[in-house]
Amino acid sequence: MSPNSTPSPTQITLTPTELASKRLTSHTLQKALSALHNDGLLVLTNAIDPSHLDSLNTRMLPDAYTLYNKQSTHRNFGNGTGNIQQEPVCEKEYIFEDVLANPFTVSIIECMVGPNPHLRFYSANTAFKATERQPVHVDIDYENMPSFPFAFCVNVTLVEATPENGATEVWLGTHSLPDNGTLDSASHVKRLTPETLEERRKVSPGFQLGLPKGAMVIRDLRLWHAGRPNLTDQPRIMLVSILFAEWYRSNQKIVLPRSLQGNFDWGRLVPCVEWVDDGFGYLKGGHEHDLSLLP
Repeated sequence: MSPNSTPSPTQITLTPTELASKRLTSHTLQKALSALHNDGLLVLTNAIDPSHLDSLNTRMLPDAYTLYNKQSTHRNFGNGTGNIQQEPVCEKEYIFEDVLANPFTVSIIECMVGPNPHLRFYSANTAFKATERQPVHVDIDYENMPSFPFAFCVNVTLVEATPENGATEVWLGTHSLPDNGTLDSASHVKRLTPETLEERRKVSPGFQLGLPKGAMVIRDLRLWHAGRPNLTDQPRIMLVSILFAEWYRSNQKIVLPRSLQGNFDWGRLVPCVEWVDDGFGYLKGGHEHDLSLLP
């Protein structure tokens, strides 16, 4: 690749037949798996009903402003990035199957990590207007990370993602590189050193991943990435869930309302859930989770 060229992620637009049947063709699945093996990232451009995202955005924006004004809210990589941790709404009518248990995503990920992937993380980060960027990092903070696919993030922005509103910077192909990061004890991630980044930039530089509303990004948890500043006046919310291999040992659970129990089609996805009563105080703006592999 030329040093001046921009990498191009694989983007798949599902056909009307696939959307109606909720099943991928063998050709689509082959293309998706090739992207995840080679690049560590895949975009499904139309996997989600945009009206579901509109509903979530309308409901979550007031929460975002509330959290942003609280001193206790976790700021991802400090105040300058304008990026806060925000928990999704814990109310039945705002939890959608095509967002949290998307059948296309599950079909693809189970081909990468094995059957019955476990959903252990569901959160969001919200980018307010800012000028500072995040460092390039990996969302892993422990030693002896598996050298093969074991977990995938699913990212969904509630609006169109653009360079102007802080589209995420991604570095294709870095999921399979040696772990050269240094632990950031404050953010619980590993940062890539300037020397490592410069060497990788010669092969395949990072770039901002623009996305249409309704797109879903599947990203290998080991992939290098970074939040970029939102230059607009409108906060941009991005949901993130993480699906792990069935064998992956963890006690991490997501929080969902008890009224949803038994009334949700998880398909082949295994939800690891702490069920709570309706009215649960979900709006904490914390960053409390432990994704490490247990002995």
